Amino acid sequence: MSTIAFALAAFAAGAAALLWRFDARQRPRPEREPVAEREPEAEVELQPPPQPPEEQPASAPAPERRHGLTLPLALRRERRAWAEEKGFEFSRSDDWLNDEWSRGAAAGGAAAKDIVSGQAYGHEMLLMDLGGVNVMAVRRGAASDVVIDARRISAPEEESSADLIEALTLGEFRVLATDTGVAQRLVDERVTTAFEVMPEVVTAVWMESDWVLAQTARGSHSADWEAMLAPLSLLADAARALPPRGVAAQVLQLDDLDPTRQMPEPPQPGFGVLELVGDGPELGDRPLVQRPEEPLDMPSRRQPVARGVVEPRGVGADEVAPIADGSHVDHPRGVQMPRDLRRGSSIFDDEPGA
Repeated sequence: MSTIAFALAAFAAGAAALLWRFDARQRPRPEREPVAEREPEAEVELQPPPQPPEEQPASAPAPERRHGLTLPLALRRERRAWAEEKGFEFSRSDDWLNDEWSRGAAAGGAAAKDIVSGQAYGHEMLLMDLGGVNVMAVRRGAASDVVIDARRISAPEEESSADLIEALTLGEFRVLATDTGVAQRLVDERVTTAFEVMPEVVTAVWMESDWVLAQTARGSHSADWEAMLAPLSLLADAARALPPRGVAAQVLQLDDLDPTRQMPEPPQPGFGVLELVGDGPELGDRPLVQRPEEPLDMPSRRQPVARGVVEPRGVGADEVAPIADGSHVDHPRGVQMPRDLRRGSSIFDDEPGA
């Protein structure tokens, strides 16, 4: 009986378990419904972040346009930073430089802006923007009317003025000048070295008036400007050999110079001896200078005038005692004084300090 009861109890327990599982499958489980609802919400929240990359290609041209507009500002900031690093000065513009150059990048008449000014290797140096072209200028000692223009052969060819004639080739540069003979005589070790070490970003170098200038391609930076200082200073030293400009066209401006010393006031009209005498002793004790009414008769060699009488005398007839006192001897070449050399020279017998 116990075995049958145990079997019935086990069967009842199994049937109850089957019924409970079947009922659980038929009923929706409350635990999974919130999870199923949250998963779509999570997917919805994750979908917006991938959307900006999909929209970025459509808005990509806008950043490029903003970059093109801010490029001059970036170069200006870099020039200002380079000036502060080197101890130079920076200015937005300078009206005094507008008429300094008329060749190269300055041929278009653009005004200089974003100017860095300072001293490099003993020369005045300027770094500026001329019509969107980066230009560095180094002042040399004197001005010249001869223009020398060197252009890199690999750079795009630019139209040159009619007065420039091709003179020679220096490395990667083709040199033109208003006087080919002067350009050929200018070339020395300094010139060849300067063009050899010139940075590749430099597209043209020219000498105009009392300046040596170089323009660069787009994209030059402070490292290129630093590398341009030494070769341009060498060219500025060599450019002193150019024929100087005619002094007739030069005007010495002294108005803005510092005074060297106190200059006396110009004399007043009528100032002279009579004025001093008329004012009395207040101006000081000065002797009165008066010219005689009749000029003095001073001796002159312009007219043959005999002064005194000179008696004619024979040569040797004067009563003058002979110098030799009769000790002279006759010699075929004339009268000579005898010299006794038997005792030798006596100039070395003097006592020290005598």
